[in-house]
Amino acid sequence: MSGLFGAINTSDRKSDIAKTVYYGIFSLQHRGQESAGIAVNNNGTFMVHKQPGMVADIFDDVTLSALGGECAIGHTRGADKVIGSDGIQPILIKSRVGNIALSSDSSILNDDEIRDDLKNQGAIFQTNTDSEIILSLFSRNRIGTEDSEHALLETMKNIKGVYSFVLMTEDKLIGVRDPYGMRPLVLGKKGDTYMLSSENCAFDALDAELIRDIEPGEIISISKEGINSLYFDDAKTSEQRVKDGNVCIFEYVYVARPDSVIDEMSIFDSRYKTGQALAKEHPCECDLVIGAPDSGNAAALGFADGLGVPFGMGLLKNRYVGRTFIKSTQEQRELAVRMKFAVLKTQVKDKRIAIVDDSLVRGTTTKHIIRFLKDNGAKEVHVRLASPEVKFPCCYGVNASTNADLPATRMTVEEIRDMIGADSLGYISLKSLKEALPTIHCGTCSACFDGNYIAGKPCPKTDSVHNVTYN
Repeated sequence: MSGLFGAINTSDRKSDIAKTVYYGIFSLQHRGQESAGIAVNNNGTFMVHKQPGMVADIFDDVTLSALGGECAIGHTRGADKVIGSDGIQPILIKSRVGNIALSSDSSILNDDEIRDDLKNQGAIFQTNTDSEIILSLFSRNRIGTEDSEHALLETMKNIKGVYSFVLMTEDKLIGVRDPYGMRPLVLGKKGDTYMLSSENCAFDALDAELIRDIEPGEIISISKEGINSLYFDDAKTSEQRVKDGNVCIFEYVYVARPDSVIDEMSIFDSRYKTGQALAKEHPCECDLVIGAPDSGNAAALGFADGLGVPFGMGLLKNRYVGRTFIKSTQEQRELAVRMKFAVLKTQVKDKRIAIVDDSLVRGTTTKHIIRFLKDNGAKEVHVRLASPEVKFPCCYGVNASTNADLPATRMTVEEIRDMIGADSLGYISLKSLKEALPTIHCGTCSACFDGNYIAGKPCPKTDSVHNVTYN
C-alpha cells in the first residue's frame, strides 16, 4: 500500500505548499518506505522531485524551497513489485489537455488487458505501474469529455480493482476513491488550503481540520472556484454509498496509524477492543502482557485489561528500521527483524510472557521474536493474534500475494505454533474482529481471512506480478 497527500491553496496569498505536502507524506511514512516524491503546480508549470528511500532523506529545505506553487501532490510507496526509478510517484505526463500529475494507491485487476488495448491504439508506456495506466486512460478520455471530472468517471468505468488517488491538473486538485471504498481517502482544511490524505493523522501533524471521508465512488474536485463532487453511482444516496463501502480490514489490523480515524472508526479503539475480545476467546496463564511494537501495542493493552494481567514493555524497537512486513524479499525481511528488535531482559526474565501481535502472515518476525524472548530468560511465550488466520492471498495490494507466503493455507494452528516456537497460539475470530468496529459506517473487505474477493479477482491467468494463479 501507499500513502497519498495533496494540497491546494485556494487564495491568492503565497503558501509553502510543497512543505505542507512534505509534512503530509512524512506523517504517512508508515504506509511505505521504498520511495517518495512531490509534484508541484506553479501557474501551470509542473515540477517533481522523487527518489527511492525515506521522505526525510529525499527532501531538504533547498529542494522544498525550489518547489514553489499553489498546488502539490505527494506519495510514499511500499514496494509490492519491482517498479524501477521511472515508476516512482507522482507520475507526470504532458497531454493535449495540459500537464497532469498522479499519485495512486491502487491495484488494477485488468491492467494487462487495458495496457495491451492502449498499446494497440498507439500508447507508449515507460513503467509497469497501475498509475501510468490510469493516467493514459484519463488523458484519452479527457479529449472527448467536457471536464476532468467526467473524464475520470469514464476512466473508473474502464478499470476494475481498488484504488484511491489524487490527481493534479493545471487548475484543480482531484481525489478519487473506488466504488468499493477499499482504500481510505479523507478531506481536510487549514485556512485557505484544502488537503486530501490517505489518513487524517497527517492533518493532525499540520494542525488541520478533518472535514470528512471521501465517499466510495466519489470524485472530489477542488479549485479556487470551490469544491464539487461527482459520483460513480449517483442513483444512490450519500448514506447508501457509505453503507455499501468495504474498507480493507487490514487498515484497522495493521496498516493505519493508531491515531487515525477511518470511516468514523478510531484505529486505536478498534485495536483495543479487539484485544479485549481476544482475551475472552483465548485467555492464557501469564505474568506479563507485551505488544509486538508498534502495531500490536493497542491490542496488547486491551488483552491485558481483559485478563487483568499487567501490561508492560518487553521489546525495544529500533525506530530507524522500516516495517518488515512490507520489505520486498524474504531475505530483506529476516535481516530487518534482526536489526529491528531488542529484548528488555530484566522485564522478561523468569516470566510467562503473552505477546500480542496484530497478525501473523508469514511468521518470520514472530518466530525470531519468540526466540529472542526465550534466549533472554522468558519461561514461556504465548502468542495471541489480533486478527484471524491469513488463509488467502491478497490481490488488492497487501504484500502477501501467494499461497507459499501464507502458513495458514497449509498448516493447522498447532503446526504454526510449533513452527514459530510458541508455547501456545490463539487467533481472534473474524466475527469478533468485525464486532470490534462498532462505530464504522461501512462494511469491510476481509478477503485475506475468508476468501470473499469483494472487488473480484484478476482475469483467469497466471498473474505476472504476483506469480499466483487466480481462477
